[in-house]
Amino acid sequence: MDTILFWVSILEKNPEQGFFLLFIFGVFIAGFVGFLRLQARRRLMQDTPTSRIRSAAQGYVELEGYAAAASTPLLSPLTNTECVWYRMQVEERQTNHKGESEWKTIRKGTSSHLFLLDDNTGECIIDPDKAIVEPAHKRVWTRGDYRYTEELIHPMEQLYALGWLKSYDGVQSSPHDWIRDEVIAWKSDPAKRQQFDLDGDGELNTEEFAALRAEAERVALAAYHTEMHERSLAGQTHMLNAGDPQGRPLLISTHPQHKLAARLNLHAWLWLAAALAALGLFVYLVTDYIPSTIL
Repeated sequence: MDTILFWVSILEKNPEQGFFLLFIFGVFIAGFVGFLRLQARRRLMQDTPTSRIRSAAQGYVELEGYAAAASTPLLSPLTNTECVWYRMQVEERQTNHKGESEWKTIRKGTSSHLFLLDDNTGECIIDPDKAIVEPAHKRVWTRGDYRYTEELIHPMEQLYALGWLKSYDGVQSSPHDWIRDEVIAWKSDPAKRQQFDLDGDGELNTEEFAALRAEAERVALAAYHTEMHERSLAGQTHMLNAGDPQGRPLLISTHPQHKLAARLNLHAWLWLAAALAALGLFVYLVTDYIPSTIL
């Protein structure tokens, strides 16, 4: 009750000071929670033994191998680079209401296309939906008033994954992701766009885009059915996703496991340092800047 009265008194007599104190205290809470979350993730990695796909038990497992495309190669939207996964962002330099220049995100996206982890004993389908992905390859570049960021996982790149493993007999996954990513890849491919730009004006009108989408869907469905048929013949299919009933994360990285653990540990301590700095500032302001009549 005294704490509530304390904050009410501050907000009534000095609202700006009060809200700033609340902000600093929020930074402390966020930093401390971030520290605990990252340390828990690091310990989870260290406590989960590496399994082989052929003999892995059902449930929460750790796998290591290399990445491979599950179907037709995926192309990144910004550079048309062949990959199995991408994350991208486009920012524009704009002037805010104070007349200051700042970057504002105008476009971003993350692929959800299924891909494979192969450890030479078998293949496991990786569903990256809701995953925490830490790729080693990140590129940032500026062109005029635009800044571009692209993160990729390349085919044949070393891959680490921690998540919920479930095996299926003759799995039949939805073709929705295949169609979506194929359409995105075709839209980003200048050669494909030129192929469907019948009037040659450099842009796709409604009819031209509909034709491109229809052909991309046809190709994606054909690839999907071929892939699913081959997998049904191959027998059991393994899939790693974010379906852990206990809520443990799906973690995917192309960093070596020891390096990823070290990064998590460093980031965790940085969060704690920020939390302690915020706490110190909070105590200093409360004791030295709040008028004694309030205290």
